[in-house]
Amino acid sequence: MAETARKAARPGNHQDLVSFTLSGPCDEDKPILIDAANVSRSVSRKKAYNLVVALSGAFTANSTVCLHLPNDVLYPVLVLAIFASHCRWTGSNPAYTAAELEHHFRTSETDYVVTMPESLATVRSAVQASGNRAEVILFSDLLEEDQMGAIPSASLQSNGHTLKTLRDLLQSPSNVDLPTMLSNILPNDIAALQQTSGTTGLPKMAMRSHHSMKSELEAMTDDSKPYEVGRLFCTPIFHAFSAPEMLFNALRLGQVSYFMRRFDDSFAQKVHDFRITETFGAPAMLLKLANKPEDYHLLQSLRYVAYGGAPLGSELRRRFLSIFKVPPRLVPVYGMTEGGWFTTLKYPEEDDTGSVGRPVLGYELRISPNPLDQLGKKHLEGEILVRGPQVMQEYLGNSEATSAAFEDGWLKTGDIGYLEDGKLYLVDRVKDMIKVNGWQVSPVEVQNVLLQMTGVLEAAVFGEGHDEDEHPVACVVKKETSLTAEAIREHLRGKLASYKVSKCEVRFVDAIPKSTTGKVVKELLKNQAALACRLMYK
Repeated sequence: MAETARKAARPGNHQDLVSFTLSGPCDEDKPILIDAANVSRSVSRKKAYNLVVALSGAFTANSTVCLHLPNDVLYPVLVLAIFASHCRWTGSNPAYTAAELEHHFRTSETDYVVTMPESLATVRSAVQASGNRAEVILFSDLLEEDQMGAIPSASLQSNGHTLKTLRDLLQSPSNVDLPTMLSNILPNDIAALQQTSGTTGLPKMAMRSHHSMKSELEAMTDDSKPYEVGRLFCTPIFHAFSAPEMLFNALRLGQVSYFMRRFDDSFAQKVHDFRITETFGAPAMLLKLANKPEDYHLLQSLRYVAYGGAPLGSELRRRFLSIFKVPPRLVPVYGMTEGGWFTTLKYPEEDDTGSVGRPVLGYELRISPNPLDQLGKKHLEGEILVRGPQVMQEYLGNSEATSAAFEDGWLKTGDIGYLEDGKLYLVDRVKDMIKVNGWQVSPVEVQNVLLQMTGVLEAAVFGEGHDEDEHPVACVVKKETSLTAEAIREHLRGKLASYKVSKCEVRFVDAIPKSTTGKVVKELLKNQAALACRLMYK
């Protein structure tokens, strides 16, 4: 019998994400979204509203608009403007190669791409290869009176045509009846196409509605904290871990939030300078902070640190908390792109037992056990299934994958776990994903790129290590004896984002072991690869 945990949902008051985000209580002129590298660049609720109005209708209704941009205080404004135009938002990783971006454009059916001038060559190549003929729009800083001089004139030309910039899309707010435009958005209209790593091939696009994402925002709200919330974000804004808080909740709840493009050595100083009380990151980020004793004194204002993307080992937890005179709450977040946050812990609860928290409001969690695999186990373990209003509608254009993702209306997470005292504990992953610094890496995708090399006869990829040490191991059978590990890494770097390659270990093997059905026998492969590694360094 399956074990189930549930949190009931609260009814919402708004049907669209723009109204929901911009109608909460807040000092309208107070800076909310602040550029951590240039604090003069900021967005208040009033500024956000006016910009959304001025950009409403900038994109043809029912289009898909891809933001190929780094973290920026204008990113949430652009997402809300996309929604106000009755369009779908999709966000891509700025580190993507042209091949990865082409797949994103094609599977999301992108019609418009907003990008930085420095990414223009990659975007143009990807658009051309995708066959979508998406219109490219250059990012321009709408917070500056005149930023045209900051855009190289050569960037403004594409195939003999002048490219539009964001500033070209602005119209007079007096010409826009935003409430009427928003009234036509239905709860089940698709708001976002979020890319999710696949286990049997390339990434898919999870379709999430306004109702789905609004339900998630309601479920995440935690307004009982006794301190003033000030946040520093350095996690990717397009990722499902960060998007709800960075895109919507900061403006909706009036929480002052500083945006960094990425985590770097200035993080601790910014925590100190901006009196930050809350931040978000992967365990790899916590490890870097724990390894810099000279910065410990700069982090003491933190009261809440949410982590996700990978398990947090007990030793790293101990080391990180030992930094502080008054330790912050170290709070897990567990979820998937297909349904956002599944579990976390609300104030003031903490947990040091290794759980990933309790179900958020609206979600039911069910354990689907294999009866033959319970011998000697203390808890009923099985695949974790989830159900709730936050779950995606389907994968765009992939009915077969959609069908495989659900079981009687429950989303299959691909993770093995158990429930105890209402909290969820992860044991293993059914899915063959590799998590590198919080990012999911598909072995199949890396393997496919390896097989594009003329010097590679066969290849298979698996994950090795735990927590922050997890990384891909590429097992390669040579077709050409001159092939080197560095040549393989160089090939991978040219085809894949750096996080998929940076920790990739290459091992040469004589053959890829397979079962009678042709499936790679991973355990035999791991043993063979380990032997090859020992012989190499003997």
